[in-house]
Amino acid sequence: MSKLSLSIIIVSFNSEKYIDKCIQSILDSKYDAINLEVIVIDNNSTDSTVSKIRILIQEHKNIFLVQNKRNVGFAKAVNIGLKKRIKSELVILLNPDTQLSKTAIINLVSCAELGGAGIVGGSTYSSDHVENGSYFRFPNLGVGLFDFTNLRKLYKSDRWHKYFYYKDMKRHKLSHFPVDVVTGGFMLIRQETINKIGYLDERFFMYLEDVDYCLRAMKAGIKIIHCNKSKILHFGGASSNNKDRIRHTAWLLSRKLYFLKNFDLLSNIIIQPVFLIDDVIILLNKYY
Repeated sequence: MSKLSLSIIIVSFNSEKYIDKCIQSILDSKYDAINLEVIVIDNNSTDSTVSKIRILIQEHKNIFLVQNKRNVGFAKAVNIGLKKRIKSELVILLNPDTQLSKTAIINLVSCAELGGAGIVGGSTYSSDHVENGSYFRFPNLGVGLFDFTNLRKLYKSDRWHKYFYYKDMKRHKLSHFPVDVVTGGFMLIRQETINKIGYLDERFFMYLEDVDYCLRAMKAGIKIIHCNKSKILHFGGASSNNKDRIRHTAWLLSRKLYFLKNFDLLSNIIIQPVFLIDDVIILLNKYY
């Protein structure tokens, strides 16, 4: 029986603190039944990220590096990786500031097979072992207004935040279960899914590209599941330099784009002015 082929795509940007540990955790994983390659797409890091990757490349033939001349964002970098890989049957998108458990890969692949899913996500835990943002619901107008803006501070109930993160439901104890969205920081995608709906929308520089991709998958009839047994540590913030400028600006633009692309005119007439006012308030708070 032939082995499955799997490509793991990591987008890095000034990730020197974690990148070698992330890749080493992949190499230390149990994947005997899988032909595995690791492709790192570096978005013009200015620290020692690239040199650390090159050291690993010298020792392992299944690690590859693509260096972009500028920071093209997460979605575009992922797409570059998808086009550079071998003709693998499965792809895992993985953040550089993560470390995999020994069985994270094999359990994620197993869940995809058992669940008949085109997209699968695993459980991401913080360094103090608290699960954080592994899966979500599709945002609705309430989420956009009262969780994606500073109106959340005025709205005493955390209803929409709990709704978005499935915190209004009891914790699932099943090995896997259907969800709307899984995080792009640890997402398995079947080749059949890519064939059907294509690549990530490169207009999203960073943030909500995973939500948009899962929405496209759902509309195409593709099953999306969360796998409880596949676990990784996610430390957060390792692919950003000058966080206020890059990450924050990217978030403000992505929330506008997501609603413009996926919601009707009336919803946008309501929410886009709120986003604009929120942008102004954020800028005023930043400079005064």
